[in-house]
Amino acid sequence: MRKLMALLAGLTLVFGFGARSVRAQTYTVLFTFNVQDGQNPIDGVVQDSAGNLYGTTYFGGTYTDGVVYKLDKSDNETVLYSFGTNAAFPASSVIFDSAGNLYGSTQGGVTGGVVYRLNRKNQEKILYEFHACGGDGCYNPNGTAGNLLRDAAGNLYGTTIFGGVKGKTLFCESNGCGIVFSLDTAGKLHTLHAFTGAKDGAEPYSPLLRDGNGNLYGIAFYGGDTSCPQSVDGCGTVFKLTASGKLAVLHTFTGGKDGAFPAPGLLLDAAGNLFGASQSGGLAGCGFFSAGCGTLFKISSSGAFEVLYTFQDGTDGTTPNGSLVQDAEGNLYGTTALGDKLPTFYGVVFKLSSHGKFTVLHTLNGGSDGGYPSSLMRDAGGNLYGTAYTSAGFNPGGAVFKVSP
Repeated sequence: MRKLMALLAGLTLVFGFGARSVRAQTYTVLFTFNVQDGQNPIDGVVQDSAGNLYGTTYFGGTYTDGVVYKLDKSDNETVLYSFGTNAAFPASSVIFDSAGNLYGSTQGGVTGGVVYRLNRKNQEKILYEFHACGGDGCYNPNGTAGNLLRDAAGNLYGTTIFGGVKGKTLFCESNGCGIVFSLDTAGKLHTLHAFTGAKDGAEPYSPLLRDGNGNLYGIAFYGGDTSCPQSVDGCGTVFKLTASGKLAVLHTFTGGKDGAFPAPGLLLDAAGNLFGASQSGGLAGCGFFSAGCGTLFKISSSGAFEVLYTFQDGTDGTTPNGSLVQDAEGNLYGTTALGDKLPTFYGVVFKLSSHGKFTVLHTLNGGSDGGYPSSLMRDAGGNLYGTAYTSAGFNPGGAVFKVSP
């Protein structure tokens, strides 16, 4: 539930270049969910070499505990797997291996979540089962968050929001601050770093990135600077975990102009620069609680932090959500989960040019085209694909959409 809570927290955190609206791109709803075929996708989609899209929904399906789905090039959906009691509530999308197997994780069920594999016959195998517990003194890792990462040897990497060690904040004292883990091919879990809620951060609910040297990169939603005005638990960090297991904090968010609460997901370019977003902070006075509407940032390969864009007044959206994607010219694309003012209340799809010009590509209406979008995927033709958490109707199950250039 924690990633869902993080998303919803983002949706309520905030309920120079200015935004520039241009001729709307072609926005197409490819599929609308309706309970049996899935409900409420939290994460985006991935695409295979044939152009089929794959993803998960947090709810819905046979047992209402979420599904893995496939959307073919004709926009026909197939439910590949419906989760049940032992594994439930997938909060992240899936990844492929070279044989076409799918890998992912869930946050709940009778356990504390699982790491699973779905083969080409849609048969599930649980690779690892986390065990949740309550009360002080029990810090079992659980509550997986973010897409898994797989290396050439078949080892999987990921994060949990709970567990690890007793940390320094109130939440961490009773639940642990989360870990970065690897899962080897024999099914053994290895803790690569246990967060403390101090300078290193807390609650790493983001997918990890891995560079050619085996270093891992990610974000922690809380922790870091506990003087941050948005939270006594800190406003989050960006971290690097070396192949030897040493963690370095690349940036600590202050809640000011740099932002607060980094969005789930980073982008690593070929030059070693990191790009991401913060869900709050930035421009003082912006947003429902005047906490700031968020920022887009860059951390250079040399470690220099730079704010690329500060969300202004809600007409350009608020609470940027999910990983950014980049084209060959260096332009960035992403979404906001919300907007402070109509018509952007249900979020936008945006572009930030390599020269710093911000453009709203599409404003979601909360109805026919859905609301509260998350991470985008970009294909070779420049088309953007994403999901909207909710949509209009008696069963507001969300949607898969496409934005064409």
